[in-house]
Amino acid sequence: MAIVSPPVGKPEGSIADEGLLRADESAGTFGDANDDRLELIERIAQSEAFQKSTRLPVLLRYLANRTLANDRAGLTEQAIGKAVFGKPKDFHPTEDSSVRVYIRQLRLRLHEYYQAVGRDERIIIDIPKGGYALAFHLRHPHRLLREAPSLIPAAPRAESSNERSSVFQRWPVWVPWVLFAAALVFAAIGWYQSTRSADRAMPPWPIDQVLVPGQQTTIVLADGSYVLRLLGDRDITLDEYADHHYSDSLIPHDATKGELRLFHYLQSSQLSSMADVRAASAITSMAGVLRGNIVIRSAKEINGKMLASGNVILIGAKTSNPWEELYEDHLNFRLNGHISNRSPQAGEPSVYSATGPTGFSGEDYATISLVPGLGDHGNVLLLQGLRLEGTEAAIRFLSDDESRRDLATKLKAANGGKLPRYFEALLHSHSMGGSAASVDCIAVRIVSPAKH
Repeated sequence: MAIVSPPVGKPEGSIADEGLLRADESAGTFGDANDDRLELIERIAQSEAFQKSTRLPVLLRYLANRTLANDRAGLTEQAIGKAVFGKPKDFHPTEDSSVRVYIRQLRLRLHEYYQAVGRDERIIIDIPKGGYALAFHLRHPHRLLREAPSLIPAAPRAESSNERSSVFQRWPVWVPWVLFAAALVFAAIGWYQSTRSADRAMPPWPIDQVLVPGQQTTIVLADGSYVLRLLGDRDITLDEYADHHYSDSLIPHDATKGELRLFHYLQSSQLSSMADVRAASAITSMAGVLRGNIVIRSAKEINGKMLASGNVILIGAKTSNPWEELYEDHLNFRLNGHISNRSPQAGEPSVYSATGPTGFSGEDYATISLVPGLGDHGNVLLLQGLRLEGTEAAIRFLSDDESRRDLATKLKAANGGKLPRYFEALLHSHSMGGSAASVDCIAVRIVSPAKH
């Protein structure tokens, strides 16, 4: 059975004509003329989740063809971009990250397949990070050996069952218990050492720019009660918000007692979203040994003096965290219901908009910005999303080693090979069912510390 699926942008048959090489049986793979892996690839590609995308089935089949053919040259980012997505010959991954975006989506869809319709599949397929070759694993090797011994090469015969029984009978009864206890001890030591290593770890870049030994860092969560501003027909200024009485004039004069209780509850409560809470949790986890330097506060309890006294991390756009306004002068990408691109570069639009409200699948955008603190005291990290899913995508991007390396590469390319101190990054994400499914950096800017 051959996998035949023409790549996007290529003449039909360009992959099929190259053919599939049978995997080397001596390497312990599943290679056979009736390869179970090929049938599995087709089941996955034709499953409901994959049929919702025109690109992912083609990408999966292409990766399977090149993997089983042991074609390393065909598994580079450039080769995939040209063969599957019809990229031009001068396509460069540092400028166009669409291949990585789709690879991340493919990893997610594979995981979803095995959690649902593929939960009984005997062969597991994944894409190990650091490459684009598919990896095939047996889910239950011992059970599968009994059901289909041809899938796993037979081990060489060492001795008969009677000989093994004789050897085991010569062992003292207590030997297995000693071995078991030793295994427990080594496991406990390993767990303790890994925990200590995590506690000693320093935060990664760019978190290390706002988490510094001997200094306090304030994480400011968005104010969920700021939704009261929607009752008015004008924008609320930062001064009005800081005065904590902006909502008094917004309460309808004919409000019932129940409505008044609700308004007063919102006025006095410190509410935030789960996206912001998860963001604070992720940052605290990345802080390592400096996690004790973090103080978490609501936007409602912040004042200008607090923001001018050290390093700050602001979570949420200006529509939920008004303190973001203090740093807008530094920014090219500004959020206010959409993202305004004040100085578009070649090929960039002037406005980026989400494709629906929070909780719906679709396109989303977010920004990660590192700017100087007020009065040049400390640094400020801004995490802003057009929707809650956008904020979640930003922290997901920041938590991923590969994504941070990608960001650093783009910033160096834009700054003459040197990593800038301050920057902006525009992120594009796709959400499914209210959760970010993929996120990628699509534009960067260097921030000048001279702007105030």
